Amino acid sequence: MPRGRKKLTLDERIRETQQSIYNLENRTQELYVELQELLDQKKRQELEKLSDALDEAGVSVEEVLAQLNAQESGTETANIA
Repeated sequence: MPRGRKKLTLDERIRETQQSIYNLENRTQELYVELQELLDQKKRQELEKLSDALDEAGVSVEEVLAQLNAQESGTETANIA
């Protein structure tokens, strides 16, 4: 017949609980790092897509920024491409 789990003392239970919390905090930190890496990767992909679209349209980054700045200041300029 299998024996039951050893009854732990209060100090042992405290240590186990502290270790579990420590392990969870480490895992959480690892997940935050992984998430940041994934978000950075997504941003790079989006920037590459945007760069490709600008190249296809024959528009420079400076032209787009000038157009956006003009719109923010309320000045109308010719449409890009």
